[in-house]
Amino acid sequence: MKLIQIGAAGHYVYALASAKKYSCEMAGISFPDPEDNRGAVKSWEKYGYSPRIFDDPFAMMDEVRPDIAIINTVMGDNARYAMEALKRGISVFLEKPMATTMEELDRLESVYREAKQKYAPEKNVCLTAMFGIDYSPAFETAYRYVQSGALGDIVLANGQKSYRMGSRAKFYSDRQRYGGTIPWVAIHAIEWVTRIGGLRPVTATAYGSTAHNAGNGTMEASTLTLFGCEDGKMASVSADVLRPAAAPSHGDDRLRLVGSEGILEVRGGQVTVIDKEGERLLPLVQTETELFEELILEIRGEGQCRVRPEDGFLATRAAPAGILRYKT
Repeated sequence: MKLIQIGAAGHYVYALASAKKYSCEMAGISFPDPEDNRGAVKSWEKYGYSPRIFDDPFAMMDEVRPDIAIINTVMGDNARYAMEALKRGISVFLEKPMATTMEELDRLESVYREAKQKYAPEKNVCLTAMFGIDYSPAFETAYRYVQSGALGDIVLANGQKSYRMGSRAKFYSDRQRYGGTIPWVAIHAIEWVTRIGGLRPVTATAYGSTAHNAGNGTMEASTLTLFGCEDGKMASVSADVLRPAAAPSHGDDRLRLVGSEGILEVRGGQVTVIDKEGERLLPLVQTETELFEELILEIRGEGQCRVRPEDGFLATRAAPAGILRYKT
């Protein structure tokens, strides 16, 4: 299976180990934005690859004719490259957010569905977003527990993403290129609410503040989004980059789901359930496959990626929905 990569401002590292495991050919890489991390070439070299560097990502697609395009340049440009890849019958491993505007997201979804139909059955064109955190033991455990029905009817969800600010690239200061902290950071927790919790947002109101953003222009350092969901259900998601440098980890990921039969909480890499039997920790489930590995297997007709295109579309649609009601 032949791969290319467009950009390196995101989570291309999710692809490295699985590309090697399945003996994929890494045929080319292009850095369309000046702030793309060219150190990505060294990352591939550590896995035994020597990707050719192309100046033009479109020419690379046409010359290489890859099976998969790994797309993760600056957030505001990813949807454009993804659509061009899909039109060429190339499956896409796409950074989230899948788009930074509703208009682009609508076009991307339409292009994906057209490509899926156009190239079938000779080619299975697939698309998944880089929600790799879903494959961590705590979130996989939470997902399986909810799928078992043990929480009953989930009516309320609260999600949290908290990161250290660290040193941010210049594009984070430009909303058009960055997209915002809700689509970039909070979207993880939005996807947990929708994919794990099963809630479907229909309204969104979002708040954000640039206070204490370490001089990063229009980048929000803290955000809060409130969702009204189908059937009168509710959710809230907070995201910030104000986690102290001395914190024991870069990120603090939390999810709380309130169901008719109990409450589940993910915190600190553990999963706690409170129900009629009392409070207890759930044994953590270790995932057997990785995200990019599942994409490879789905393209080959040997499995199905747990993170469906619809999961990415729904979470991305909810994230820009918040931006439309963004308040300074």
